Amino acid sequence: MVALKPLSAEGNAFSGAFSGHMDAAFKTVGFAWDRLGTRAYDVVVFHWPTEFFRPTRRKDTLALLARMAADKARGTRFLWVAHNLAPHDGGSMASPATTAMFLRLLDGVIYLSHHSRREAETRYPVLTSKPALVTVHGRYDECAVPPRPHTAGAGRLLTFGLIRAYKNVTGLVKAAHKVTAEPFSLTVAGTPSEDGLAAEIAAAAQGEARVTLDIRDHLMPADELERMIDAHDAVVLPYKAILNSGVALHALARNRPILAPRLGSLAELQDTVGPDFVHLFDGPIAAPVLDTFLGRIAGRSLGTADLSKFGWDRVGADVSGFIASLLNLPTSELIGHRP
Repeated sequence: MVALKPLSAEGNAFSGAFSGHMDAAFKTVGFAWDRLGTRAYDVVVFHWPTEFFRPTRRKDTLALLARMAADKARGTRFLWVAHNLAPHDGGSMASPATTAMFLRLLDGVIYLSHHSRREAETRYPVLTSKPALVTVHGRYDECAVPPRPHTAGAGRLLTFGLIRAYKNVTGLVKAAHKVTAEPFSLTVAGTPSEDGLAAEIAAAAQGEARVTLDIRDHLMPADELERMIDAHDAVVLPYKAILNSGVALHALARNRPILAPRLGSLAELQDTVGPDFVHLFDGPIAAPVLDTFLGRIAGRSLGTADLSKFGWDRVGADVSGFIASLLNLPTSELIGHRP
């Protein structure tokens, strides 16, 4: 029995596709905190273990760690999917002590790129001794409308998704004021996860008619988001920091080129998908970066982004094989397909 936290999540297709493509030899269930310490699971997979990195109450987190240790002593295996090196939000305090305890209790780590592994093991040396799997961030296969090739020509840029301070949407909007390329427009579509961000972005957009804000207090439905991506020529990720990016894969799945910083695993993504679809910049987002990007994509028909190496079947097989090895389960016992 493999418990996943979470098994699936509204507004985030990753966790559901991850669990849905695991081998049918495993029974996948949603993880429940009240079953921790009861030896209810053979394997626990944490996607975003915010409780250990940024606890709301350290005393409560220490109690969870004690129950986790009790299960580990009785044979439960604990894995972490390292989406980020630390949570971007949640909890009330950074806690190096509970973070270290959690990392020591892990039986393995699943990385979504080679760069992720290097950064994680540099920041947390204890992980160098842990069994590790390097797989990929799965592509976005399920869609309401099949993506089509597109010829960029209208200069329509989009940034979308959950809006957090580190994603630097305000910096992008400020840069838009000084863009000289024509035609040009920028749409910001998303849901702020931090107080004050919506007002900050709105203030930055004042006086710039080429910037359209679609800021909502709820997640955009998937089919509407697909139509919005398709209505634009390219997607911009103005992030100040990044390890892995689901937004990048989402845009590429719609055959839209992306502009992103040369940070985290994005250089690795460019090596795999190619520089025509993945354009990288150095330093902070600025108008000259946007002008250069618009010039590079104008009038170009890029066809279809090759995401063949990012299939969920591959991810499912990688993860299932890794879990089998930790359980000393012969891979011959794997059924070879998802439930």
